[in-house]
Amino acid sequence: MVAVAAVKPEQVTPAAAGIVLEDGYVMPPPPSIGGAWREQSTLVMTKDATLPDYCVKCGAPANGFRLRRRFSWHHPALYLLLFLVGAWLIYLIIAMVLRKKATVYLGLCPQHNQRRRSLLFIGWALFVLTFITMFMGLARDFPVMGLLSLLGILVSIVWLILAARVVTVKKIDDRFVWLTGLNENYLARFPPVQ
Repeated sequence: MVAVAAVKPEQVTPAAAGIVLEDGYVMPPPPSIGGAWREQSTLVMTKDATLPDYCVKCGAPANGFRLRRRFSWHHPALYLLLFLVGAWLIYLIIAMVLRKKATVYLGLCPQHNQRRRSLLFIGWALFVLTFITMFMGLARDFPVMGLLSLLGILVSIVWLILAARVVTVKKIDDRFVWLTGLNENYLARFPPVQ
């Protein structure tokens, strides 16, 4: 059992702001809680940071609403594998192995949350409608209607991807997450990166 010596505040120097043991050894301080900073139009945050209760799209109070977003990122150079013939499976395997992941809780005000939900509803309605019309067109021997519906399905998938995205991940490493697409008023709440 290691006993911790009592240390007066004036004895602790900034360099030794850890736990001082009886033999004079200074243990490093416990890890600090996560933080967040701004770097121009990018939010840089540790993976365990808690963001303030404000909307990331307008800076208004979020009233406790948090949208959980799971991000994953890999180096963009991996996309070059897609240009090789038949290398999409290799790309998928390497991307799954090398990707970095982070879970971030983003505040949204009621207006932006409702707008996001409405856009998602429209995207899903378009997807279901075009999916049904594709099968109806193919079953009734209207191939043009089936092909146009297939195009509608692709449009609805792109719509859903864009509607679901609140912020964009720029980079993720072992400790930090870089996010873009945040409101300037929201970013102004954070200190600049040192």
